[in-house]
Amino acid sequence: MSKTRIHSLSLHKDKFRDKAVGPYAALGGPFYIKKILGKSHYLIKASESFYHEVTPQCFEMTMKRSTILDTAEIKKNLEAFNAK
Repeated sequence: MSKTRIHSLSLHKDKFRDKAVGPYAALGGPFYIKKILGKSHYLIKASESFYHEVTPQCFEMTMKRSTILDTAEIKKNLEAFNAK
């Protein structure tokens, strides 16, 4: 039985900030969100130049289990982004 590889997104900061590609926002903590072709992608800032995608499952579990991050603020920022 073979596993299916899940491809994740990596964006250079210039492409991440390019509003022609799609809107973006800082959610709080290490999390950012960018909408590309109508689909939202959760990202973390991996370095000064690159943002790497986090799976939705990873993001959701982090919101449930984190004792350090301000999850209420992150959720509020996510709702505001999705309302746009």
